[in-house]
Amino acid sequence: MRMLIWTPLNAAELQKAMHSGNVGPAALVPVQSGTVLLPPPGTKLSEAAYMTNRVRKIAGGAALAVWNDSAALLYLFTTTLGRATMWGSREAVLALSAEAKQSGPAGRLFDRSTAGLVNLREKEKWQHDAIDKLTALWPPASRKGPLERIRDFHNAHQAIPDFFRAAGLPEVAQVAELTEEGRADGVLQSLEPPRTQMWPLAAFLPLMVLTALATLLFSIPAVVYYLISAVLVALLATALVVLRRQLVRKKAINTVLPVIPVTQGAAPTD
Repeated sequence: MRMLIWTPLNAAELQKAMHSGNVGPAALVPVQSGTVLLPPPGTKLSEAAYMTNRVRKIAGGAALAVWNDSAALLYLFTTTLGRATMWGSREAVLALSAEAKQSGPAGRLFDRSTAGLVNLREKEKWQHDAIDKLTALWPPASRKGPLERIRDFHNAHQAIPDFFRAAGLPEVAQVAELTEEGRADGVLQSLEPPRTQMWPLAAFLPLMVLTALATLLFSIPAVVYYLISAVLVALLATALVVLRRQLVRKKAINTVLPVIPVTQGAAPTD
């Protein structure tokens, strides 16, 4: 399975904004139409979507592509909610979604219960809405070619490169193909998934239980319990923020947001 994020903002500005905004880690590929970001291996779909939405806020828009040999998903973000386009059989789309989400049994059951959403791709309004998102994201984009590729939703082969090429974004299509060949794997394997450590949450409940037991055993006034609980909540929030900042902001910019000059484009400056 492969993932990429494309945004029309140039790599120099994007790299600096992502670092100061604590967005990432990811590898950046400068292209003439902006920047392609490659999330690290092991990144969940929810984490990639969160990163895409943060990039959208920085750059004004972004697209997230997820694909394998049997299916492809494309989310176009011009607002907080992205519009999804899907290629492949319904079973293949559901399997790719579960793989990208890293779903357990409960998650797979939920996906099955909402499988009817895959059929929305057959609706003409859904298809045209996706093209409207594309042209809002990239005004020079052609409408006819991408719409034809969206309507060919049963054919997942090369769907992501085909779509970007039809939209007039050949460099993005090339990066997708090179990514599939594994050209960036060496760099990506050195990056951590954009996942905050959750040990403070695991420690929070036992501490609350111990506080409650101490309150009962030693007849501590309820107001003291509430004060201790408030302090624990504040400490939890602080710990999560500190751990989140350690993902990107506290590390060297070129270590957590390295630039891979796969295609031509403006490279970031120090």
